[in-house]
Amino acid sequence: MPYAELADLRALGLPSQALAGVDAGDQYAALEAASALVDSYLRVRYSLPLRSWGRELVRVTAIIAAYDLMSRRGYDPTRPGQENLRMRYEDAIRWLEGVAAGRVDPGVEDATPEVSSTAVQAVTRERRWP
Repeated sequence: MPYAELADLRALGLPSQALAGVDAGDQYAALEAASALVDSYLRVRYSLPLRSWGRELVRVTAIIAAYDLMSRRGYDPTRPGQENLRMRYEDAIRWLEGVAAGRVDPGVEDATPEVSSTAVQAVTRERRWP
């Protein structure tokens, strides 16, 4: 499920100059990989695919994709100012861990079919009075 697009990666993940020279195909691949990682945390609690999601999920996906792209380009966390990229990635993973554990509400609507209260009552009655 692609939660973020190239515009989100540029706006939320990295400054545009950091992506100069990075092929759009590589950027899409990083976003797809980040979305798959996000899905691995979400599927613990939600039925996928999601019907809707908020900006925080887009932000987290873009941060993960940005970290992946920069790591492949030779990101150096020892250079001044660059440790921020790793810290944002670690924060994103902790947020996803909180989602999977039920401590964080990501504001998503999953693919669980709507069940009417009438259907729930019918099932309950069937169980109580065979």
